[in-house]
Amino acid sequence: MSFWRNTLAKLFEDHRRQLVAMVVRRIRDREVAAELVQDVYARLMQSGDCGEPEANTKMLYASVRNAVIDHHRSTFGRAKAMNGVLPDQIWQCETTSPYDHAEARQALSALDRALLELSPKAREMFILHRVDGISNAKLAKKYGISVSAVEKQLARTMRHCQERLAAYRDDVL
Repeated sequence: MSFWRNTLAKLFEDHRRQLVAMVVRRIRDREVAAELVQDVYARLMQSGDCGEPEANTKMLYASVRNAVIDHHRSTFGRAKAMNGVLPDQIWQCETTSPYDHAEARQALSALDRALLELSPKAREMFILHRVDGISNAKLAKKYGISVSAVEKQLARTMRHCQERLAAYRDDVL
């Protein structure tokens, strides 16, 4: 295993700059790119040696390309989840009847209760992102965590809110 660690460390030393540049071209975020490349390094450290130096290099580049694809998939999934609770789905500004108005207020109350069930940090992060429009990168910096961790927390929060609002969203949609 020690031989593989040395081999992999040398591979990363030789190719890290090119790998990060390749990822930056695809996702347009240097910080996330560096994080993805580091994640690949950690995973490959556990996987083991392919044998030939050329095969190891190919595996390294293929693993980074796959990590970019996985990142795009998860980002798309999170974005889809984040758009799952939109204001127009819960609040109809120009309600035509008292019934519609009462139903919309109930949905807002349910959302409020769902947010109160969260940890203060998760609730604050969600409000900063959804209401104030703070980017994931700025949230990551504010809380001292990775952008990926922010995205995962926001996705968990969205799932929680969607579960609590399921009855109201079906009626409003």
